Amino acid sequence: MASELCKTISEAKLEKHKNLFLNYRNLHHFPLELLKDEGLQYLERLYMKRNSLTTLPENLAQKLPNLVELYLHSNNIVVVPEAIGSLVKLQFLDLSDNALEIVCPEIGRLRSLRHLRLANNQLKYLPAEVGDLRELQTLDISTNRLITLPERLHMCLSLQYLTADRNHLWYVPRHLCQLPSLNELSMAGNRLAFLPLDLNFLTPISLPKSLLELLHCPLGHCHRCSQPMFTIVYPKLFPLRETPMAGLHQGCALCSFGKDMAEKNCHTLYKWRTTVSFVAYCCSTQCLQTFDLLS
Repeated sequence: MASELCKTISEAKLEKHKNLFLNYRNLHHFPLELLKDEGLQYLERLYMKRNSLTTLPENLAQKLPNLVELYLHSNNIVVVPEAIGSLVKLQFLDLSDNALEIVCPEIGRLRSLRHLRLANNQLKYLPAEVGDLRELQTLDISTNRLITLPERLHMCLSLQYLTADRNHLWYVPRHLCQLPSLNELSMAGNRLAFLPLDLNFLTPISLPKSLLELLHCPLGHCHRCSQPMFTIVYPKLFPLRETPMAGLHQGCALCSFGKDMAEKNCHTLYKWRTTVSFVAYCCSTQCLQTFDLLS
């Protein structure tokens, strides 16, 4: 396996490859062959998914100066090191499904970064410097341990898709909803205590005046929630047929709160509505009481 790896990297150096695939190689360390001599000066995309890497080398940017995309999905990396900030041309960084506990502030130096994926890690916070990523379009931080989001995140003016599902977030920052390019904000499976329903949200979205009004005309429901929670999605276009909610009006959670009224409306809507501007759904009677929706 080692000789095969050396051969693959040697060919990439000799032939000035722009793409290098090192997925599923059972790598425990960053290959030294990548870092020897001048490195791979022409490499733009490096795929190292499904290995056992625990860290990244300090001279990564020096040896791979033209790297545009770095895929490290499904490794055992615990810390995003300072060295990552020197990859000035990087546009796509995937660190999903690792063991990340810390993202270094230097990540804010990646001024060309457009897509950042940090899902399925152990992050308790994000550095404020994430707000310096002015070109960032996609941020996936789902399935972590985040309690709050960086205040400066609203400075990511190019942000279009923010997924923060399955964390410990308890509120939706108003300034995030006002980002000019934001198309979708998803915060499913958190511990939300309230919603910013008085927002003047992006046109043409029209938010309900109250959650009670929404319950009278349910647009969605949870089909497998095991704990009290409130889930929201703010998309500009939300095709129900492409989501887990599609066709699952049987046993609708909203129906349990007012079966005759909610079930009728819910089932009727599913017959004709294929897209919605706003989705909110409650998943338990305890949640209903917590939000005082009957008052």
